[in-house]
Amino acid sequence: MCAQFAEEVGLLRTLARNLILKPSPSGPISQDFLRAEGLGRVHRQANGLVAILRSGHEAFTQLSESIISQFPAMERGTTFSNFQTELFDFLGNNYLGRDAASVGAPEVSVLHEHFATWFAKLASPRRIFVPCVISPWSAPRFSIGPAVFIFIEEATRSEFYPQSDPADILSRDGFDRMLQLMKDTHANWVACVPIQGCEHQRAEEIGALAVDLAIVALQLAAPALDTRTMSRLDARRGAAEKRTLSEADGYYNAGWTKMEPGLSIGTGTLADILRKTEPLITAVGSCVRSFAAGSFRLPNLERAWCDAAYWLHEALAEPLDSIAVAKLETALEVLLGAESASGSQTRMLTILGTFYGLKPDDPLTKGATTTAKQFAQSVVRDRSRILHGTWSTLNSRLASNRNGLENFVTAVVRRAALELEDYAFTASPEDNIDAFLAWVKHRGAARTKYGR
Repeated sequence: MCAQFAEEVGLLRTLARNLILKPSPSGPISQDFLRAEGLGRVHRQANGLVAILRSGHEAFTQLSESIISQFPAMERGTTFSNFQTELFDFLGNNYLGRDAASVGAPEVSVLHEHFATWFAKLASPRRIFVPCVISPWSAPRFSIGPAVFIFIEEATRSEFYPQSDPADILSRDGFDRMLQLMKDTHANWVACVPIQGCEHQRAEEIGALAVDLAIVALQLAAPALDTRTMSRLDARRGAAEKRTLSEADGYYNAGWTKMEPGLSIGTGTLADILRKTEPLITAVGSCVRSFAAGSFRLPNLERAWCDAAYWLHEALAEPLDSIAVAKLETALEVLLGAESASGSQTRMLTILGTFYGLKPDDPLTKGATTTAKQFAQSVVRDRSRILHGTWSTLNSRLASNRNGLENFVTAVVRRAALELEDYAFTASPEDNIDAFLAWVKHRGAARTKYGR
């Protein structure tokens, strides 16, 4: 018996001893009920309540992690909660009342085969449709990696709309309801992302996140054109308009502001942005494609870029400066794999030296009194004080200027995407941040492919 099977046999035996069948309570199953009955997990069935005693709950968690870690495709393609639900049902159907001593390596093989078959049935190719708030103005469709964006007016005329089968009323009804919601909420764009190898819920999650990353391409390409709150419809974006009302000395003051993103992107502007920043759109699109497919050219570097881009995306939409600064610094931290405050500061100085040729004592910009080292210290210090409660989140005095930090992080994430696209096509690139930064520094800004 191999070591891994020996561990799983032991866990299955523990679970066989801790699975019980109880009469189902008439009311809801609360945490108080679970504590009083000494239960760790339960599932209602027609004949009663199948439960794992609290003493066996840790074995259930360990068995879940052991099985799913051996199937990388399933680990990517299903949610852990759905996997655990299926595992619990399998155990309830096969191990309730079973003699623990009868469990051996063959039972582990059966369990693995069950999940291979279960996942194969669920992992169908899907197209995920995601309503987005990008701009109120019509523009031709465009693609960022695998994500195709179309304006709402094109949707019913596109190949995505279910119109080939006249009897397919339910599909059209679902699509029409989505379009109506988009009209009601000023979401004028829909993105379509193909996702393979995932069950339904997980495909929707990956598709939505892939759209977030694709939208980051527009935020990097045109940071000054109302792109900061571009988002999915169901992400945190605020209202389409903002109204304020205040009173002082018996007099009321009312204000109104349109809050839709992309208002300054007029007719033809979006297509012009995409054309002029084609290398950037291509570079971000490559990372989005890797993320959506779950197949990375450089897993460590591309995952780190995707994580950093998502933190930047969240920071741009954050209304509170203190939280925004923490998110912006986190974007740099995950991009560079910093593991401590000192590591963050060191990595920040590495960025400044690699991308901008700045030494620690050099002024941050021409004529500035702040040095590169002081800038790195202030950013790391602000995040640490906010997250550790040294400074009040709601009443903090930030050493870092939010606008300046946003510009810096946006520039770094943009530059990292462009450099990573070139780096991926070099001969045998090493998949770690130190090798990547050393390569960027070696080739120098003057030798970059697109003159950036």
